Amino acid sequence: AKNNKMLLFDPTGTGASFFTPDNPYLVLTSLPSSGVWPTSLANFLLAQKIAKVAVVYCSNDFDQSQAETLKRILSGGGVTPVYFNAVDTNTKDYGVILKDIAATKPDAVIEFGYAPNDIAFLQGIKNGNYKFNMVFTVFPGQQYSIIDKAVGNAALEETYTYPTPPLYGFNKVNYGMGMDDFIKAFAAAQNIPASQVNFLDIAGYNAGLVIQKALETSASLKQEDLRAAVTSFSGNLDTLDGHFKIDADGAQVGETLPVAQFQTINGVQKPVIVYPPDLATGKAIYPAK
Repeated sequence: AKNNKMLLFDPTGTGASFFTPDNPYLVLTSLPSSGVWPTSLANFLLAQKIAKVAVVYCSNDFDQSQAETLKRILSGGGVTPVYFNAVDTNTKDYGVILKDIAATKPDAVIEFGYAPNDIAFLQGIKNGNYKFNMVFTVFPGQQYSIIDKAVGNAALEETYTYPTPPLYGFNKVNYGMGMDDFIKAFAAAQNIPASQVNFLDIAGYNAGLVIQKALETSASLKQEDLRAAVTSFSGNLDTLDGHFKIDADGAQVGETLPVAQFQTINGVQKPVIVYPPDLATGKAIYPAK
């Protein structure tokens, strides 16, 4: 996009390093920039008065940006992590790391990684028979079936994650369909059960809304006019995915991701949103049993 000077509408590529002052040709539409992701998580930890937090993160931009945001917000609330270390993104065995974390006697353990890291980390907890009051990993909320198959229900029970739509969504919108109406319409159009409508379906529709609004608003189809159009309605657009707002570099900063905990209800394990309060569908079980 930058080299060809063509505006790219990016639904879900959230790495903070993608968005730079020298590249006006990128707009993130359907997820917040990775540096924004842990905002609700940090505020949840502070609200729960959890003082001893251990953080392990992979040494890539996606995960490091989350770790640094978490550390910054916690520090602002008077909490300094008792453990804060990076590991290689290819890490497959967290045994030694978990031993070091356990030695700090944390009240919460946060692991920022990609799905394979989450799997290895959760398997390490299970294999080492570690018991922590709170465990958070990134991807079970997006790739539950894959991670559940790899580690099992028991390893996920009462752990925390980021939920994504349609686990939550917004019906009070000023552009496009609300979440409930979209799920009904999309399921009918695709001839699938409503339960099969997933985040990527919603992210794609939301990206389409932003593109449509840009085309409606732009003075012309010139790339700079399209980008200026997006800036003009940034902060004033509310869709099924949340509040659309971008910063000067095109990163999505209007949305944040809630915090969910896997809980078994009526024999079925599912993510229950526990923070922030205005999106909560249940209460956190803390400490984990």
